[in-house]
Amino acid sequence: MEQEVVFTTNRNIDSAVSELCGKLKRDLSSYQAVIFMAAIDYDFNELSQKIKDRFPKAEVIGTSTAGEISAQGFTEGSIVLTTMQDSGTKVKGVLIDCGSKYPLAYKSDIESALRSCGIGIADPSSHHNAFALEFTNAIYNAEESILSTFYSIIKNDKFPLAGATAGYTGNTPKSFVSYNGKVTQDGATMLFVKTRCPFDIRQEDIFNTTGKQIFVTKSETMKRELISFNGRPAASVYAEQLGVSESQAAKMTFENPFGRFINGSIHIVALAGLTPSKTITTFARVTPNTALELMHIGDAKQKADDTCSGIRKSIPNPKFTLLMSCITRTLYFDRSGLKSAIINKYKSTFPTFCGMSCYGEQIGRTHCNQTLVSLVIGD
Repeated sequence: MEQEVVFTTNRNIDSAVSELCGKLKRDLSSYQAVIFMAAIDYDFNELSQKIKDRFPKAEVIGTSTAGEISAQGFTEGSIVLTTMQDSGTKVKGVLIDCGSKYPLAYKSDIESALRSCGIGIADPSSHHNAFALEFTNAIYNAEESILSTFYSIIKNDKFPLAGATAGYTGNTPKSFVSYNGKVTQDGATMLFVKTRCPFDIRQEDIFNTTGKQIFVTKSETMKRELISFNGRPAASVYAEQLGVSESQAAKMTFENPFGRFINGSIHIVALAGLTPSKTITTFARVTPNTALELMHIGDAKQKADDTCSGIRKSIPNPKFTLLMSCITRTLYFDRSGLKSAIINKYKSTFPTFCGMSCYGEQIGRTHCNQTLVSLVIGD
């Protein structure tokens, strides 16, 4: 497996695409897959089409970001492009449009893409040598619907998937994903990969459990709103668990999210805020009759050390690394002066790497927040 990573801050799209392509080592027609991550203020339709035009034989997927990650650091206002190349690997992409309403309408497209890679549908062994990379639009709260649709099609709950919610910066809520030049603002793009190479998909969160559990008695699942805990207003119970007033609790949501236990692992649910009606809005769905663990922020540098060490044990010779990290982590690293230390840890661990700051992360069937999802492929 070979990965190249190129970077530009050029504001002119023609010049930016030429600069990116000019930094690559191979003939542009030789790449199997191209993945690009771009700041929201680029014309995403034009950028997507012009990148695809340069890679006529490649599967090309792209996403807008809330910031980009590369050896340049945690950046904004840039484009990061990475390539995937391996003679024993097959790839195929797909675009899902109207994902918040009709994801199942793309069932045949998903099935066709899977078969094109040689990935079996309803094959209990398909997870041994294949995975999916997925980018979903923000705004429409469609992550869970798209994941459920995909797993209902492939019919193997063990099939590995690494994904991220497309991000944006500024005050206008919008995001984009694309496949081979075609763009949607409500859907997802997926890249299916069948490979002889070993790969590692994992999740890192920087939070520790507090031992305090809360029981959700009422929630609006689709609206991502928690209404009551233990039969009482959600915001009141949350503040009591923290030992502060509700007004103080509203300022502590980043450091104190919730954790859900799913299939033996804990997954973070970020809090969007406390409302005047004493409900709590979240960035992931929580059903009634769910037990939540109150979390508290831990040592981010130690967590990064543990993650990188674990990856190197699994993949001793990493060749391709994609990092999808929640924007809230990036903001925390910035406030805490940790950005350089985290990037340096990645530099010392991975020969090449890139990624983005996103608005949510997907791992397998689960959508979560405030985490890092990593995809690392070896040789």
